Parts: sequence; C-alpha cells; structure tokens
Amino acid sequence: MSPEFNNPHALWLALLVPVYLYWTHRRVTTGAVRYPSVRNLKTLPRSFRQRCRFVLPMLRGLALLLLIVVLARPLRRVETQELPSEGIGIALLVDRSGSMGDPSNRLMYDGKLMLRFDVAKDAVRRFVEGDGKDLKGRPNDLIGLLTFATYPQTDHPFSLDHASLVGVMNRMSAEKPFLDKYGKPTDDPNEVAPLTDEQGRPVRDAWGRMVPRTNPMQFTSLRSAIEYAARKIILLAEDLKRPGRLRSYTLKSKVMVLLTDGEPTVADQRQGQGPDFPDEETIRMLTDNGIKVYFVQILSRERYRERPDGTVEVIVPRQGGLFARMQADQEAAMANQAIEEARKLARRTGGEHFLATTGDQIKDIYARIDRLERSDVGGRTVFSHEERYGPYLLAALGMLAGEMILGATWLRRAP
Repeated sequence: MSPEFNNPHALWLALLVPVYLYWTHRRVTTGAVRYPSVRNLKTLPRSFRQRCRFVLPMLRGLALLLLIVVLARPLRRVETQELPSEGIGIALLVDRSGSMGDPSNRLMYDGKLMLRFDVAKDAVRRFVEGDGKDLKGRPNDLIGLLTFATYPQTDHPFSLDHASLVGVMNRMSAEKPFLDKYGKPTDDPNEVAPLTDEQGRPVRDAWGRMVPRTNPMQFTSLRSAIEYAARKIILLAEDLKRPGRLRSYTLKSKVMVLLTDGEPTVADQRQGQGPDFPDEETIRMLTDNGIKVYFVQILSRERYRERPDGTVEVIVPRQGGLFARMQADQEAAMANQAIEEARKLARRTGGEHFLATTGDQIKDIYARIDRLERSDVGGRTVFSHEERYGPYLLAALGMLAGEMILGATWLRRAP
C-alpha cells in the first residue's frame, strides 16, 4: 500500500534541503585566528577524520528530510466495515421431517442422487453465500435459519454473520423416522424397536408385519411452523425500531422462504381434525405485517399437469386392485390439497409458489427468488487512521544529536 499523509503538501519542503546544504557549504566564514597565508596548508595530505567530515552535513540533511516527513504527518489507515443500513429480513424455513432424510426419496442434484435435506442445505448455502454464477449472495440482508418437523425451532437467529449460519446448516440433519429400544431416534432398520400395546406385546398390521416404533418428532407441522417464523420476523422488525439502538438498520421488506416435501402430517389443533394447513388467521398475520411467502414444494410424484384455471393437478398412477386405486386417489387428493393451500398462501401474501421434482429445479427456484428479492444497498466502509510520525521524529532527533556530538568531538574542526 502507498503511504498516506495528513498534510502531503509539506513534502514540497524537501526541495529546499539541497539548497540549504549547498548554501551552508559555500558560505564564507571568517576565522577566529588570522594567518598571513594558508596556501601551503592546502598541499598537505587529508587525514581520515577530514575525509569523514561529509557525515555531518549528511546527518543534518537526513534529519531535515525526516522532520519534513513529520510535518506531513504519515498515517496508517485501518479499514473497518460497518453494518449496511438497509436490507431484507429473510426467514429461511426448511422442513427437516423424516421424509426429507428418507434414502428412498433421493433427488438428482448436480449429476448425483442426494437426500432431500442435503439438497436443501446446499441450496440454502448457495442462496446465502452465492455461487459466483447465478447467485450473488445476500451480504446486506438479515437472515435467520428456522427448521420444522413436528415442532419448529430457531437454528440460527437473524444475523449478518452468514458464515456462522451456513456452518450451522452444514451440521444439521433431518429427523430420524423411528426409535430404537432405548427410545433414541434411528434410521437403521436393524435397531428399530417394534410398537407395543398396553401389555407390551408387538403391534402387527393387517398383513401380520410388526409395526415399527415411530419417532414422534419426525412429522410435519406446517401451520405452526409458518406462524412461528412469522412471529420471529415481527419481533425482528419491532426490535429494529426500538429506540436507543447503537446501529440503525431499515428492513426494506420481510420475506419467508419455505421449503417442504409433503403435506402436513400433524393434526390441526384449532379444528381438532385434519392436517394443519395455514388458515385465514395465519394468512392475516402474514399480510397485516407485510411478510411475503415464497413456497417451495417438493413433489414425490413426477407427474402433474396444469389445469385451465392455473391450478395444478397431481396424477398418481392407479394400478392394481380396488384398494390400490382408492389409495392412489387419496394420495392425489392430499397432494392437490397441499398444492392449492400453498398456492393460496403465497398468492395472498404477495409471494410465489414453486413446484420441484428434482434437486436441480430447487437450485433454479432459489436463484429465481434471489432475483426477485434483491437489496443492492452496499455497506458503508469507514477508515480510521493511526499517526505514524513517531519513528521519523525519533530518527531525526537522533541524527541531529549525532551531528552535534560528532561535530563537538571526533569531527571537530579547529578555528
């Protein structure tokens, strides 16, 4: 880095130093003792001390140059990055239910099959940090990471420390679908404990197979997760408006990016029956607080078609007997209801709804959301300075002291 000076114009005084040295060298002085003639003394050989007398004007010249540098006040610039003053509050709401980690439901992503939750983690990382291509990253936005299964939770609070958020995301995993004999979550078929009745006997299904003990934390509670994330965004906005904050930050908009892979599997506590789809009360909470929802939905079935009215119809193959056809119709009805509820939620809040059947589609969807919600207000860079004239001043004083000592002792000249 090039040196910086608080008063750089003082450096022009350095041009006068050679003039001053030349003037002192050519200056005619009158001796204290007069001699008839010193012509013959000039022919005498010069001693070593006489040859070293050039050191005195050299020390004085260097000292003057260093003093001029001191007058210019050299500085060392210390760069500090301030928080941006404006951005978007983004709640990344990710489904971590057991189906997201099911090995039988892998997605094609970047040329390889990956677990849905691993695809979600990489898509979130690219969305937050950028990938150098389609995604530019979100350095100015307050982003919070929230996940949900049976219950929602905050894995990383809203922050500008995105590296920490990505680190937390990388260490996460989906809920295990079953419990072992010790009551711990597991996805190993050899460790799964059977479900037992009141007498402690294994419960069997209609075909005589033992029913596994299901992990109660691996289900999908959609409405409670959306309301939980909405309350977190509302609290963030209220906290930013609180007087007395050291830093001012304005939310340009409030956004929720939700990714899930299925229908709600937790009963609606308000209605007492049916899955807990977001109701009018949930939508009103979002709209009243200006929270837009971008709903990313992963379909297990790859076949679906657009209806004339713009809605989507999932097609489940109806094969086998009557029971299989009834089950296929039920799956299709549940999938269609989930899509319609998700579309209604996104449309009413001003966001968008997306369907994905592959991991690459999820990556493209997050790229589209990134383009829709941009905050290009850059952070202000503040520079603090540290005075650095001290070493130059000490060196100049040392050279002047050296000139005085040498001139009065070893290099002293007789009158």
